[in-house]
Amino acid sequence: MHRIPLLFVFFAACLATDSPQSVFAQNANLKRFQQQQQQLQRRMDQAVKDAAKNQPDLPSDPELLSLHKEFIVKAEKLAGEYERKKQYDKAREVFEAMSRLVPKYPEAEAGVKRMLQMQSMRDRQVVRVEASGGWQDSGAQLQKGMPVHVEVKGTWKVVLETGPEGVEIPEKMKPRDSRIKLGTLIGVIASSPGDLETAKPFVVKNGGDFVADKSGRLFLKMFDIDPTDNQGEMMVLVQSTFGK
Repeated sequence: MHRIPLLFVFFAACLATDSPQSVFAQNANLKRFQQQQQQLQRRMDQAVKDAAKNQPDLPSDPELLSLHKEFIVKAEKLAGEYERKKQYDKAREVFEAMSRLVPKYPEAEAGVKRMLQMQSMRDRQVVRVEASGGWQDSGAQLQKGMPVHVEVKGTWKVVLETGPEGVEIPEKMKPRDSRIKLGTLIGVIASSPGDLETAKPFVVKNGGDFVADKSGRLFLKMFDIDPTDNQGEMMVLVQSTFGK
């Protein structure tokens, strides 16, 4: 919109002077101006291409496109009904189906996120974790990909009697996570008894949130070389959508 006035002013300035140096400078300015216009046009063209890439690939056939639209309308209504009935797992399944059919559909993406948040609050389990015990079953059957929220209350004491030489932690018992210290509440997700020995434990924090990286039972304990002489307990609340 501003190109014609700018060029008109520029050419008028060129005609108003006869100096070779001035004409040369103005020609250089004109060339630079043209290059800037070309770069601007290229950026605009690229922006249009990028925007096109982000749009869902909808069918060109009118009948098939009509079926897509009909499915989305009915699916959105069905998801809303499931959500009102607090059947969040079914609502999430519908929203995910909508996302597969029409990628990057905002209502579907927002629906999936909302259902995950609601599902994370659906089931609760409270467990007492004794300081003197080994791995203790929380009773929570976690599901892969589901968010988990944890609340922890209580105190415990690490009792460790040693001689002047102290106690060295055996290499096989040293935690791979540097955040784990003596007395830290840790957890593992186990789908078999062997997982309690081989699975990598993680820190369980009060108010902590994480996403289960596998399905299985959540086990908890205090990290210590020999927990049998420890004292105290922790009350742990686990919130998530549990499996069966």
